[in-house]
Amino acid sequence: MLVVYKDVFGIDHDDCHIVQTRHEFNRIFIIENEVGSRFTCIKKDAPLEKKMSGHWKYAKASDAPKNYAVPYKAQKR
Repeated sequence: MLVVYKDVFGIDHDDCHIVQTRHEFNRIFIIENEVGSRFTCIKKDAPLEKKMSGHWKYAKASDAPKNYAVPYKAQKR
């Protein structure tokens, strides 16, 4: 079964695996694709923190940095 992950910019990624981190995060997790690019994703039903009034929302894909989600070798400089 192919899992599609959505990063913090709302961009879908498939063919990725979850990176095991030293300390587990409550609200996010990190994925890595086949070429080693890593992306931050928001966990579904992430718990609210004490000082937060609402859940995190996805940013707009247009706000992503230049060359975001483009493999390093394919990036235009």
